[in-house]
Amino acid sequence: MFSLDKFYNIVHNNLISKMLNGRSVYFYPFGTYNQRCILSNQFEFQNTADSHSDEFRSKNWRQKFFHCYFADQEPFFESTKNIIDNNLLVTKDQIGPAHIKILANSEKSQLLSSYTKAEHFYNWYYFYHGFAALDWYRDFQYIDSSSFNRFDKVFICYNHLISNLRSYRLHLVSNLINSDLLSSGLVSLQLEDNLGTWKNAVNDPNNPLDPRARVQIVQALGTQTQPLIIDTATPTGSLSAELNLDVSTRALFHIVTETIYFDSKLHLTEKIFKPIVARRPFILATAPGNLAYLKSYGFRTFDQWIDESYDDEPDHYIRIEKITFEIAKLCAMPPALLEQMYKEMQETLEYNFDHFYNGFKDLIVDELVDNFADVLKQINHGRIPGNHSRYHLRFEISDDELDAVKKRLKQ
Repeated sequence: MFSLDKFYNIVHNNLISKMLNGRSVYFYPFGTYNQRCILSNQFEFQNTADSHSDEFRSKNWRQKFFHCYFADQEPFFESTKNIIDNNLLVTKDQIGPAHIKILANSEKSQLLSSYTKAEHFYNWYYFYHGFAALDWYRDFQYIDSSSFNRFDKVFICYNHLISNLRSYRLHLVSNLINSDLLSSGLVSLQLEDNLGTWKNAVNDPNNPLDPRARVQIVQALGTQTQPLIIDTATPTGSLSAELNLDVSTRALFHIVTETIYFDSKLHLTEKIFKPIVARRPFILATAPGNLAYLKSYGFRTFDQWIDESYDDEPDHYIRIEKITFEIAKLCAMPPALLEQMYKEMQETLEYNFDHFYNGFKDLIVDELVDNFADVLKQINHGRIPGNHSRYHLRFEISDDELDAVKKRLKQ
């Protein structure tokens, strides 16, 4: 498996660089928009600062361009629009009908679809965080399976960021506190992050928290003076790439609190693959439909043992209440029944583990290449955004070469 550090270099080299004046824009470090990196035909990036200069404008106004903008590390929000617009290699007043723009992304949402249509981008979707997880957790496939056969807690639930769109985690953990479930699990919760405290989140009228959730949070955290800690008091973003096997196998169920919850998106990150790599069942706290979205990639879930109807629940408050109810049921089970459940789950856990390290990679590589081929078909059939069919261009990669790309990326 190629490294995530060179993901864009590999994708650019195999696909984008084959196009006329093919260039790619991505952002670095991971999870930020701090630095714009530009790839042309070279393998290493050049951060060219003069792409909006008068000289560039006069030389390139009538040239043909094929530019790919990678916005695949984070969900697409309203604020992402300005980031993309401010990093166009050809500014809006320069764009002509011979300028092909691709927006590479890892979500399915109406917001993103509307933006790509309105701003004349081609929409190129693939599962970026699947590639990230395959790289970050690749070593766990070599661990003796007997190392996973242990747990002394019912559940584990990590919660780092708590502000704005992540504030639903305050609701979930408050329920666990109010229901006296903490002793049955391993739970982390920071009382503040870089955007403010839990009190700021509760008191913010623009926060999407339900009023009932706000009451429950104040009740639970009003006297809480210290954060809840599982393994570190100073979590950082780099923990996304790490998995502590000793801690992860201490609990049976993993309660995965995803990046997206309030927004109507199909979007998953590396978080969901941590329980799969740890050979553990999971409950997925995220936007509706994402459990089914995960299953569409061939993974199995646990509706034989728990009620997974929470995935269909559109009400943000009720969805957390349903998840809490399932956790409470598990915590009320005698240890012998939990052990029996774990034994019954072995086939599913082993299947998910094996699928992650084998079939899943093939699926997302095929998806990445096939969806890029679909973008080329849209272009070559004349369906160019803005209805510029009279400037028809052809951007092609043969089927044989696309198959060769898939074969290389699957190695």
